[in-house]
Amino acid sequence: MQVTFLKLANKQLIVFLIGICGGILLANLGKSEMLSGSALLEEDALMQVRYAVIDSRSLFFCLLRQRLGEAGLLLLLSTTFLGLAAVWFYAFRYGASLGILLTLLLTGYGVKGILLLLAGLFPQMLIYVPVWALILALSERTCRRLYYLNGNEGLTGLKRMWVHLTAQAGLLLFALAVGCGLEAYVNPYLVKLALKLF
Repeated sequence: MQVTFLKLANKQLIVFLIGICGGILLANLGKSEMLSGSALLEEDALMQVRYAVIDSRSLFFCLLRQRLGEAGLLLLLSTTFLGLAAVWFYAFRYGASLGILLTLLLTGYGVKGILLLLAGLFPQMLIYVPVWALILALSERTCRRLYYLNGNEGLTGLKRMWVHLTAQAGLLLFALAVGCGLEAYVNPYLVKLALKLF
């Protein structure tokens, strides 16, 4: 089972890397429009973030709804024939988002932009990255097992699969919630420290 998860996670990594390349290409093609239309990259916006008072509790619940909602939707879609398409879409979308953000911050601020990106990603990405890799692998495995492997699970096999899916999904969603806690309570202070360079 671990080998299967690793193989599927490697497939998702390839799609994620393709997404990063696509995001970089897209950002470079539309760089002037993106830079002119993004208030986030203006000096005033960064200063507002630097001196903002963060309500970590409200941020935590907002992140919790967003992250668990996305993960729950993917896990739900994995039980339908659309599961594989959803997995590929999620992996590509996250890669493309990172590629676009990386390009815009590098173009706008150079090395300081990279430091800002790193500060914005840590420490929650230490949890998000492996958890999302496992969620993507679990979703693809579930969809393939239900619709594409043509295996006859039988009622006992299906029950066992649903028990395992529920247990694994529950653990992964709990880990995402821990990541949300880090993003809400720890990350804002790291971002503010990074913004002192600007």
